[in-house]
Amino acid sequence: MNEIQTSALPFTVLGGFLGSGKTTLLNRLLNLTKETRYAVLVNDFGELNIDERLIEAHDGETIALANGCMCCSMADGFVSALTAVMERADQFDQMIVEASGVSNPGRIMDIAKLDPGLSPNGAIVLVDATQFLNQLNDSLIKDAVLTQVKEADILLINKAHLTDQSTLETIKETLDTQNSDCTTLINDRPVVDPGPLFGSIDTAILKRRETLALVDKKGTAEHDHDHTHDQFHSCVLRQIKPIDRSTFESWATTLPPSVIRGKGLISFTESPHQQWIWQKVGRTYDLESSSGASGQSSMVVLIGTKEMPVESDPVIYGPFLKQ
Repeated sequence: MNEIQTSALPFTVLGGFLGSGKTTLLNRLLNLTKETRYAVLVNDFGELNIDERLIEAHDGETIALANGCMCCSMADGFVSALTAVMERADQFDQMIVEASGVSNPGRIMDIAKLDPGLSPNGAIVLVDATQFLNQLNDSLIKDAVLTQVKEADILLINKAHLTDQSTLETIKETLDTQNSDCTTLINDRPVVDPGPLFGSIDTAILKRRETLALVDKKGTAEHDHDHTHDQFHSCVLRQIKPIDRSTFESWATTLPPSVIRGKGLISFTESPHQQWIWQKVGRTYDLESSSGASGQSSMVVLIGTKEMPVESDPVIYGPFLKQ
């Protein structure tokens, strides 16, 4: 059990057109997960190809994994799968829904906004670099593809290593036109570290006041599997005194798109002994009162692309102490 946990279960939607790489990304996440317990709603177990050593139990509708994660099939309907997870919500740290290749991730995210037991954690939409421009020339699927792009909080241009720079630039320009406020990442290798995309920030770190283990800005790994550390940068910001709430919210709103994830414990001047849990995904963020933490100090962990400003940049440290 993590030392800090919000009362509502973070709810992430993974979208993208058919063949964009959603299932591959999910499969990698499940195989690499150690600290975070994911509840994953999927369309077809067969496509996940979960490592058999991870499978603890399989009843045809649910796969329980040895790392604390669980996959629930949506074959009998999204609502029934969602209900099955919510009945055990206290056993998980985050819920992920792999949307079908032709569905609107925004419509699925609307469910999280209506259910008090769920906390909207953003929509990640994958774009197939080898197929995207052709898809836009197909009148039968163009609208579905563009709708997914417009509903995204984080866009990941996948399979970039299989195409050329000119094509990537055209794709990026098109995405910027369709969703200018969205954080856009480019995966230019066969695999991508999925942890930062899904906000896999070990919340115990916020108690221990240590740097991230998942994304190590020094480039060293503390665990035995391969992560693509150089794709992301992370930093830890602290403030020993309570922060003015309006100043903090202004800072959080103006963080650059290169900051894709954030999480922290914040103490505000309005209630200096009460701490709040702050979570950011893409362009959106959420603040929730923490019932299990108190104190006047604040700390946040930020994860971003290689373009994210360093800790000494005033855009990044804002209301926090300059490192």
